[in-house]
Amino acid sequence: MKITTMSPVQSKVFPLLPELARPYNPQEPSTGPPRDLLVKAKTGTGKTLGFLLPAIQARFNLLAAHGAQAARDVGRAGDSSFERVAALPFARSTVGTLIISPTRELATQIANEAVRLTDKLDPVMRDFGVRLFVGGENKRRQVQQFFNFRNDIVVATPGRLRDLLDSEPEILKAISKTQVLILDEADTLLDMGFRPDIDAIQKELPPTPERQTFLFSATVSRAIQGIAAEMLAPNHKFINCVSSGASPVHAHVPQYQTIVTDASQQLPHIVRLIAHDQLCNPRASKIVLFLPTTKMTQLYADLLRELKTILPARSKTHIYEIHSKKNMESRVRASSLFRQEKDGASILVTSDVSARGVDYPGVTRVIQVGIPGTTEQYIHRVGRTGRAGTKGRGDLVLLPFEKGFLKSLSSVPLKNLTTDELASEVLELAKTHDSDPDAFFADAPQVHASGSRRIESLFPTDVKTLVEEIDRAIDSFKAKVDVEAVSESFMSLLGSCMSRLSVLGTSADAVVKGLQQWATEGLGLSNAPFVSEALMARLSSGSGYRRSSSSFGSRGSGFGGYGRSQGRDQGHGSHSGSYRSRDEESSGYRSHRGRNEEGGYRSYHGREQDGSGYRSHYSREQEGFGYRSHRGREEGGFRSHYGRDQEGHGYRGREESGSNHRSASRPQSSWMGRGSVSRRNN
Repeated sequence: MKITTMSPVQSKVFPLLPELARPYNPQEPSTGPPRDLLVKAKTGTGKTLGFLLPAIQARFNLLAAHGAQAARDVGRAGDSSFERVAALPFARSTVGTLIISPTRELATQIANEAVRLTDKLDPVMRDFGVRLFVGGENKRRQVQQFFNFRNDIVVATPGRLRDLLDSEPEILKAISKTQVLILDEADTLLDMGFRPDIDAIQKELPPTPERQTFLFSATVSRAIQGIAAEMLAPNHKFINCVSSGASPVHAHVPQYQTIVTDASQQLPHIVRLIAHDQLCNPRASKIVLFLPTTKMTQLYADLLRELKTILPARSKTHIYEIHSKKNMESRVRASSLFRQEKDGASILVTSDVSARGVDYPGVTRVIQVGIPGTTEQYIHRVGRTGRAGTKGRGDLVLLPFEKGFLKSLSSVPLKNLTTDELASEVLELAKTHDSDPDAFFADAPQVHASGSRRIESLFPTDVKTLVEEIDRAIDSFKAKVDVEAVSESFMSLLGSCMSRLSVLGTSADAVVKGLQQWATEGLGLSNAPFVSEALMARLSSGSGYRRSSSSFGSRGSGFGGYGRSQGRDQGHGSHSGSYRSRDEESSGYRSHRGRNEEGGYRSYHGREQDGSGYRSHYSREQEGFGYRSHRGREEGGFRSHYGRDQEGHGYRGREESGSNHRSASRPQSSWMGRGSVSRRNN
């Protein structure tokens, strides 16, 4: 492995080697060189390699010391072959490094990096076994792999790990001998409520200082200081990779906010932002589009698949989709493919599962639609772009009733951007392209896989006509929008916003009316969704705002709120005034195409004949409302991770969600891990 330039984290951690990776010595004075680290570092600063390399070296050193001692015990000191064989029983019965990550997706990224790293090191390192314990994968398979192969590195989410420790005594026994514990994104682990799980896991591990511990966190809050005091040795080393004057948001990333004057401008403005990025970054546009709820994410992914023909890159725009209702295989594929995406026009439409930790190289723009959960969430989302010294941009698009959230971003250097200003900029860029397409693409970075430079334009010759037709095309398209998909999105947004009234600084009435305008003016519904008085009472309780009206919308609209039948909330469609809800994964259009879990389409099973209502889930999914936290169990967290092919080198399938990708070989949806195939003899 060749490292030509070290990141800030690596430049401060690597000089501590080899002392940092020395085995524990009970005779060593407490004043010796530190073995525990507290590292303050933002995401995207090379910290994964920064903690993996010392951990791998520490495991290698411990196994070497164990083998050498075994050889001395039988009078074969210096016999390297015997030492290696003698260390194997110890290697199989213990865990070298336990890495705890807050999300499935980040955990799998770390595990993949561990495999790639050890593949490039000394051949002895290639016997290392890497295990991944995350929810959403086959638990029995994970257990079998743990028992059948070495477990030098275990990467886990807290919920699945704690479940295995409670149910598998042999795994508990091996984990109890862990040499190195690493908490990655420690602040996120605490924010997500994983502290009880971390405490329970720590009790099963060797105590400090016998156990070496690394804590990596983007912030060092009082909570982080507290957990550091409990888990780290007194002589631990604090490494600060964030300068004192650093902005909480990457200072070099331009950030813009747009409050649309009415709901009808939201979708055209978002389409123009995408067109603007494709024109500003020809053959390099890579956008992450954040939506506030899962239903909104599903809806907008479908909208953009239908509307991409009016973008400069048209059908060459690849659209990926990640949210809590996608099945594991589909999320694996979307995440992996977007990361690898280099075709020049791609969009990841996502809920907040992609906001923190996972690195998507080359993201040129982050677009946030609606209010983020917190100021920190806004910051973390913007952090997807402008990494490693590259250019980026952030855009925040709000409806009129959401403008109060901007007070929470007073410390962020947001610039105002009107819809007219953006439309003018896009039109001028289109004219520039049309006047000389060859010159427009002269500096485009994309090349064929063979290395030869592409000479054809990614765009049509008349981009100006395309962008001038955006408003008309969207108005025409609204007639095809699925009423049910919009209605379900309305209800998810209603719950999300009603829980944030104090942040919005507005009334419950204003939220309902604003969202009804979004459904009618913004997406073309002929009647506003009905919100019952009972539902408003439930949503408004504890909000601090009084309602001035008892109901909203019309019961005759065909998608009235929560009816008087309990069966509706329980998914039963036999009660009067309701109809069968769609499959959880479906959203889209009246074109008689319902989405399957892969983002493709299946035959549409329309509403029942009475069609006077719909089943909304009052308990929202991850991004909706009324969600009951699992107190740190990752089943309530993120479900994305990378799959593994049979050689353990990462999943390489292709997305099937209408992105026109070619397929690749050896698709395999499940993580296999190092040491999980027959070629591993040890």
